[in-house]
Amino acid sequence: MKVGIIDTMFSRVNMGEIAIDELEKSYSNIKHIRKTVPGVKDLAVECKILLDSGCDSVIALGMVGGAPIDTQCGHEASLGIQQAKLLTNKHIIEVFVHENEAWNEKEFFEICNSRIRKHIHNLIDLSISPEKLIKNAGKGIRQGKEDEGEVTPNKEKKIKLAFVVCEFNSQITKEMEKFAIEHINSQTIINTNNITIIRVPGAYDVPLAAKKLLYDKTNDGVVVLGAIIKGDTLHDEVIGHSTAQALIKLSLEFNKPIALGIIGPGATEEQAEARKKEYAERAVDAAIKLIQSLKK
Repeated sequence: MKVGIIDTMFSRVNMGEIAIDELEKSYSNIKHIRKTVPGVKDLAVECKILLDSGCDSVIALGMVGGAPIDTQCGHEASLGIQQAKLLTNKHIIEVFVHENEAWNEKEFFEICNSRIRKHIHNLIDLSISPEKLIKNAGKGIRQGKEDEGEVTPNKEKKIKLAFVVCEFNSQITKEMEKFAIEHINSQTIINTNNITIIRVPGAYDVPLAAKKLLYDKTNDGVVVLGAIIKGDTLHDEVIGHSTAQALIKLSLEFNKPIALGIIGPGATEEQAEARKKEYAERAVDAAIKLIQSLKK
């Protein structure tokens, strides 16, 4: 058996080197040929060339940038690879890693490394041991990130909440965080293990942090805690309204609730002080109630 390994110059990780290392460690009897092309849109033709010249299967490795045009290029490249599969009637495993999948370079490398190594085994199993894949059917197995696991319809899971807490007006928000955590610890339906809390400078910075938490499928919802104190201008209103609108869009995009526990805009320090416990607990309750309603 001979497999083709194709990577790109555009990738910021030497993906071909990782693939060869895993192949040689696990399948020393399988031959391979490596090719490198400029970018992902060049992968399809090289795949077909290798398959036509005697390779039994190919793994196509590429990095897709984070800009909208990169996403478009990745989609076009994938269509080309699908066509090469159909024309040759041979397997091509497409291993793309999108730059915006990760939040730092270490995480990006770990995704690349895991996804490539796992797909090397998938490539070989597709060709010579397909029964191995059948054993793993329906188990929620992923490459590059943690497995999602099987659906367990008869097992009731506890609700898992994550938090975004604003540091601005910290004399208020630190107390809100404490009240919220105390409140969820008193709820038997809440999973209180490994609660994720992201702290951001202010309310305007909340949506991006909330989006990161929503990408984690173990989180059923997000609770946002903050305080926007009225100033001498309308700045607090602009921040409050724009933040709320962004969070509404995220909630609809991910089909998960985001509870708005932000005091203000237009609140005085005295009002915020008086409302901090009420707002924190009410935001937690709102998230729980909506999650329960949506899951019925």
